Amino acid sequence: MKNINEKVKKWLIISGGLVLSAVLLVAIMSQFKAPPINDLDLPDPNSTTQKVAVESPDMTEKENDIKVPPIEIEKEPNNANGVDKGIEQTIQPDPIKPEYTDEQLKNPDQKPNGEKVTEKDKPVEHNKVEKPNTPPKSDNQPQGGDVNSKGEIYLPGFGWIKNSGENQRIAGESDGDINKQVGIMGE
Repeated sequence: MKNINEKVKKWLIISGGLVLSAVLLVAIMSQFKAPPINDLDLPDPNSTTQKVAVESPDMTEKENDIKVPPIEIEKEPNNANGVDKGIEQTIQPDPIKPEYTDEQLKNPDQKPNGEKVTEKDKPVEHNKVEKPNTPPKSDNQPQGGDVNSKGEIYLPGFGWIKNSGENQRIAGESDGDINKQVGIMGE
């Protein structure tokens, strides 16, 4: 093989691969071949007799051997412990709603059911709500757009980012139709 150059080696490998692929393809295709259909022996149309063999299993049973116990039904259900066995349906009564007077409903110091109103239950007027005190921002915290001594720019949420020069624009190729449908939605 030392006398064969690279080009000939390449073509030998390719041709060997093609031959091997063809052999494998033929072997696979032979596996999918349909089995041969065997012709059935048809009876002679001139003959008048046919032999039919029917095998039937022994289906006879002896009725005297079957014993079924009698079914007992209670005449009156036992509800001694108050458990309903589902024989009768009952409808639950509507719950009783308490009725309150106008004085009970309008009294701000007492709930209609008689409980006293606590401070946390009282409604708060909107104008009297105090805003929580926020601590002042420290002066050593960098703000967005600050530049440090290394030439990095601070972006909130990202931190210090190296300056990579001016923005670059790369032109994209398009047929000009910005309203072109890309896919199908809603199916």
